[in-house]
Amino acid sequence: MTHYFISDLHLSEKRPDLVQAFISLSKRLQDTAVTDKNLHLHIVGDFYEAWIGDDYRLPWIDEIESSLLALTNADINVCIYHGNRDFLLGNAWAEKIGAKLIKDSFCLYHASQNIFITHGDEACLDDIEYQQFRLMVRQEKWQQQVLSMPLAQRIALASQLREDSKQSNNDKMLDIMDVDTKEIDRLMKLNDAHLMIHGHTHRPALHQQENGQRLVLGDWDESAWVAVLDETNLIQYKIKLLLLENNTLDIFDLLKQSEKTQSLTL
Repeated sequence: MTHYFISDLHLSEKRPDLVQAFISLSKRLQDTAVTDKNLHLHIVGDFYEAWIGDDYRLPWIDEIESSLLALTNADINVCIYHGNRDFLLGNAWAEKIGAKLIKDSFCLYHASQNIFITHGDEACLDDIEYQQFRLMVRQEKWQQQVLSMPLAQRIALASQLREDSKQSNNDKMLDIMDVDTKEIDRLMKLNDAHLMIHGHTHRPALHQQENGQRLVLGDWDESAWVAVLDETNLIQYKIKLLLLENNTLDIFDLLKQSEKTQSLTL
């Protein structure tokens, strides 16, 4: 049994290179599934730069969905977690591609222990302004109101929210936008987990916590980041996008030629 973790791809029409990088990774996982019959892919939030409703259709989105459908058709278990950018992804969309939608967090029992998995934004408690925003947009009433708007109005709203977020983040100290370690300890204890995996902060690292260890997934930009969990190890790799373009490499050769950034023995 092998679990692959990716996060913070922020896929959009402005980054066709990242769209193709994900599709390339997906094809390698499909090939691997021919011999490995128990593969899992966890997309731990902010898969899309923004999501304004399941009725939003563009060719690049169709490409991604075809790739996701190919994964699930290859009997790969795909879990997609809500992030702070794509929390409007709906159950109907997930069912269409055969994926499981995780709206908050998930506790994975693996190798005789609980592993707590979440996007991570809920633990950034020092960013009070963001937490107030998060509380508002996660309410079903607010979401239904937004989804009832005409598509053009939703597109404008998403653009405005991204611009407001960018401006707000420019005015904040970096530490405010990181997770609160005491909150992390609380979440790990609450879920009886000695290992936690999350994204959101764009600060890939392995941290020691009171109850165990915490792996922060990297964000896709000039490189792709993939964490691989098997029965004995958890390893995060930093993969150059150019390397993903080499279609002669299978997933194992790709990882061998990539930088191993964090490693943990279970």
